[in-house]
Amino acid sequence: MVVRPEPGCRFPHDPAPGVAARLTPLGNSAPRTGQASCTSNWIARRFGRKLPRDGDGSGTGVVNTERNGLIDYGRFLAALGIVWFNAQAPGDRIAYLALPFFLVLLALPSTSSLSMRAKRLLLPFLIWSVVFAMLNTALALKNNSPPFEWWRWSMLLSGTWVHLWFLPFAFLAAVVAPWFRHPLASLGAAILTATLLAMYGSPRPIPFGQWAFAVIPVLVGIAYFAWGWRLAVTTLLTSSLILFLGPPSPDTYTILIGTAVALVFLSNFAPATALSDWCARISYWVYLAHPLVIIVAQSLRVTYVELALVSLVGSVILAQIIETSVHASRKGRLEF
Repeated sequence: MVVRPEPGCRFPHDPAPGVAARLTPLGNSAPRTGQASCTSNWIARRFGRKLPRDGDGSGTGVVNTERNGLIDYGRFLAALGIVWFNAQAPGDRIAYLALPFFLVLLALPSTSSLSMRAKRLLLPFLIWSVVFAMLNTALALKNNSPPFEWWRWSMLLSGTWVHLWFLPFAFLAAVVAPWFRHPLASLGAAILTATLLAMYGSPRPIPFGQWAFAVIPVLVGIAYFAWGWRLAVTTLLTSSLILFLGPPSPDTYTILIGTAVALVFLSNFAPATALSDWCARISYWVYLAHPLVIIVAQSLRVTYVELALVSLVGSVILAQIIETSVHASRKGRLEF
């Protein structure tokens, strides 16, 4: 299902959000647990992390982690893919593979509490909803329309610009993920979701259509981190086969290929560098702010491939400006 929103760009199932380590509370880190379980040992081997056992098994030991820079590079490329997709340039369906990539990363292990995740996801959701509410109002006044004609009650869940749906969904995924770590739970839920989508199609109301699209990649991610690539691949292929039995949809290919690409990135490792850290931080702001750049470029009558290229460059520049401002603000508060 592809939803075309209001003026400016399109944001069907946009993601990312989570896009960066700070967007997803499920950042690139291993859990701070006590005795290293089979699952944590598997994660350690896969991500190059050292997970020592606690001497007393009390669960108070500190786990040394090493960040996987390859995932951060993937986040940045995926954020650019989302920009390209929303600019409606040639190859936009290929760029749309970025969304399931981000969704799989929602299952990354995290030590953050629910309150911290709410702060990292729901607070930006509220702030950016205010930003885009002002933009919607300005566009309405420019078109001589009632100032709040754009308002829909569904925006309480999706935000005032459609790409913001990813933030509350990421929080919801973090809340329910522990319930699906059993292999039968993740596989069964994916099969059930695929069956319902094949039989009835994706829900049309926003953001439930986006959420339906997102469920299978998230469950594949949960299966990967809980039990390894074999269960993840089984979950992905089984659910995709069921989707192919339903009405033809380009989203089926998007889910299959985009999720598979995420699994490839997760199954390999690259040392973290200053560049990979920058990619993770910038991708967050690229995802949140890029509609502003696209709208400005469109107002200057930039179109087609040129619109996508200008949007890519402009979004990275704007993201860097925001990141610098936020960093300076935090530094000033610490010094104060």
